[in-house]
Amino acid sequence: MTLRARLTGTFVLVVLVPLLVVAVLLVTALPKVLADRQGPGVVSSARLAGTVVAQLCDQALLTADSAGRSSDLPNLPDVLDRLIAAGQVDGVRVVDAAGETLGSSGTAPPAPAAPKPNGKCTIGRTGDLVQIMALVKLTRASGDAGWAVAAVDVDDALVGRLQDYAGVGQVVLLADGEPIAASGPVADGLLRQAVEADTEAPVRDGADVAALVPGTPLDVLVTQPEGAGEGLNVLWLAAAVALGALLLAMALGRLFARATTQPLQELGDAAARVAEGDLSTSIEVRSRDEIGRLAAAFNTMTDELRSYVGALQASRDELRAGVARLGDTLSGTHDLHLILGVVLDAAMATTRAQAGAVLILDEGRTELAVAVGQHLEDRGVPDDLRLPVGVGVAGRVAASGEPVLGRIGTGADELQTASGEPAATTLVAVPLTSSTGVIGVLVLLDRDGGEDFDAGDLATLRTFTSQATVAVDNVLLHEEARRLSSTDGLTGLWNYRYFQMTVEKEVERAARFGRPLAILMLDLDHFKAVNDTYGHQRGDEVLTELATRVRSQVRDVDTLARYGGEEFIAVLPESDGQGASLVAERIRDAVATLAFGAAGAQPISLTVSIGVAVFPSHGDDAAGLVRSADAALYDAKHSGRNAWRLAAGDLAGEGAPVTTS
Repeated sequence: MTLRARLTGTFVLVVLVPLLVVAVLLVTALPKVLADRQGPGVVSSARLAGTVVAQLCDQALLTADSAGRSSDLPNLPDVLDRLIAAGQVDGVRVVDAAGETLGSSGTAPPAPAAPKPNGKCTIGRTGDLVQIMALVKLTRASGDAGWAVAAVDVDDALVGRLQDYAGVGQVVLLADGEPIAASGPVADGLLRQAVEADTEAPVRDGADVAALVPGTPLDVLVTQPEGAGEGLNVLWLAAAVALGALLLAMALGRLFARATTQPLQELGDAAARVAEGDLSTSIEVRSRDEIGRLAAAFNTMTDELRSYVGALQASRDELRAGVARLGDTLSGTHDLHLILGVVLDAAMATTRAQAGAVLILDEGRTELAVAVGQHLEDRGVPDDLRLPVGVGVAGRVAASGEPVLGRIGTGADELQTASGEPAATTLVAVPLTSSTGVIGVLVLLDRDGGEDFDAGDLATLRTFTSQATVAVDNVLLHEEARRLSSTDGLTGLWNYRYFQMTVEKEVERAARFGRPLAILMLDLDHFKAVNDTYGHQRGDEVLTELATRVRSQVRDVDTLARYGGEEFIAVLPESDGQGASLVAERIRDAVATLAFGAAGAQPISLTVSIGVAVFPSHGDDAAGLVRSADAALYDAKHSGRNAWRLAAGDLAGEGAPVTTS
């Protein structure tokens, strides 16, 4: 018997025994399965239809909420028409707190007489039409603003949709146990049994079976007739499937045997030689059977493998050329950390390095710190590694701006590392240079296969890093331009443009979440006299010192900006009138108690006037808050200066106090 025949027979026996067991189980268990299968089927259909009813309720709630959010829009009727056109509900109405209709569309439900929204749907009627209704309460800062109600019609179209989902029998919708819509007649006895049942278990009446599943807010009843004469059909189908599986098993057995015939001793020896690196190995083809075909395939494989290795050597040179092209793409991003990651990834892929890192100089250009790294944790490198410039391999490269290449050790011709540098046998380190000089060092450690890095690797890395510096310069220039566009050149504070963007966002956030927000407007008293007496240069020094003092009195989350001239403005999120008044007093005291001037300069005693405004008591938008704070500042100026004032208006239900130092 051939190997193919033995394998075919074994495969068929392995498959045939389980098939026989399955056939016996089908014959013995099939009658009971057929007798019970209608019950679970009708329950599943009822649950599916009930889920659709619940989804209709959710759609009505969402639509009512959308309509309510649009209640104060001038084009409310158009908005409601679009909601109806979306097909989620059949009618929608929005009424104000007095019950007057603001807008409606479709088969709009009536305005609620005594609404009690609870996030659930109810059943209502619009004339003779039964509807699933969802009610949403509208609220504003001033109190109740009315109601929005959306409705889905309970009609023949809805019942038809539910019957399509159920797939069989009839669908009946019930409210409080009474049917309100049905796709067809249902026996009274079957309906009564389903309503009186405590569970979703199926009930039977004559030739019909039914199941009732609670919905939201409707109950769904699904019926279907008992199956008849299906057992014989299913039995024949099972027999046909078993026979087909047997035939398929025999065909697969033959294919399996043909595909898995293996060369034995000769093929094993040849494979071992190839595993040892002898790609010139070949096998003599002595026959046309399975062994012969496999031998020919083996010879083809070794030929392709030799070609692949040659192509791999050539691709290395192509990869090096591609690294230079990759540098051009780096100039398109302004994320310095991302650029450094791309530099490291490409460098490691090109040189087949096992580990690597990019170290960046600090602002004082005295120390290097790891910015990005790969596989350093196994080499004893701490997360907070810092290397002095001029010390160790990386420090020497940062100091000299020249790359190094070689092995690490104690010999005169070997590289000397500093304490904390990554452990390695061989490395290459290349400086990263921008237009201002060296900004960091690229270090690669230990090449795959134990080989040393060579001059070709160094040349490739130098070409690549020279391209990367273009991207680094772009990032630095972009960061500087962005900083200058949003900060004041004299004081270093945020400028008026940045303040405008920030205050709009903070007012919007405070309005959305109902949180407090305060604005402080500051003006240095008699500042013109400083310029006239001491000169504008001394005046600039005073403004810079004032900015430092005020910044020390506000939180990190606060926004302090130069509003113009000697005026400054602060945005205090999460601060009410009391908290803002305390900050204003601290600032006033910090300015008044200590004269201005550096050591050796003539001291100048100055004071500051401050206006305080709180959202929403003194303004419901950014412009209104600024106007109120400016008016309060004007009041502080005319009350004698060296003081702060809270803007006039209603604060927490009481008149705002006039407060001074």
